[in-house]
Amino acid sequence: MSVTLDRLYTDKNSFNNLPSPPTGPRKRVFFVLTYIDPNIKTLSGYPTNPSGSGPFDPNPAIVLQKGADSLIIPGNPIYAGDVVMEADDVAKVKENIASTGASFVTFTPQASNTYLDHVEYIIGYTKVDPGVNANPALIPPLAGTVTLNPSPPKSL
Repeated sequence: MSVTLDRLYTDKNSFNNLPSPPTGPRKRVFFVLTYIDPNIKTLSGYPTNPSGSGPFDPNPAIVLQKGADSLIIPGNPIYAGDVVMEADDVAKVKENIASTGASFVTFTPQASNTYLDHVEYIIGYTKVDPGVNANPALIPPLAGTVTLNPSPPKSL
């Protein structure tokens, strides 16, 4: 058994509009599995309140776009769903966008080595539109790699 998931992406300005430390409040972003139509599965991002409690805004702060390529994730069972980005990782991605000159941020699904049978997403950076180019050249991050782990988190 396997599942086919799309590489997702957003432009740098949309990502940079997410709140993050040190200037913004410390907010995790929960990316929720969203169906745009029967053929498009994506992730929509909902930042938490600074305290981490309380209600979420009913409208996502960011909705990722479908890239031009898909990946096959093998496994049985496969838990593909919501993922979380910690507040410090939001800041790290913004730092990587600035230091690499990237125009787009990619979210590439892969089988998690930490949480067996779960899907995680690796953040990448590119100057090439992933909606047009199925294999955009990725720029190595200078501030370190960011991985979105399955949500709810398996450990706090």
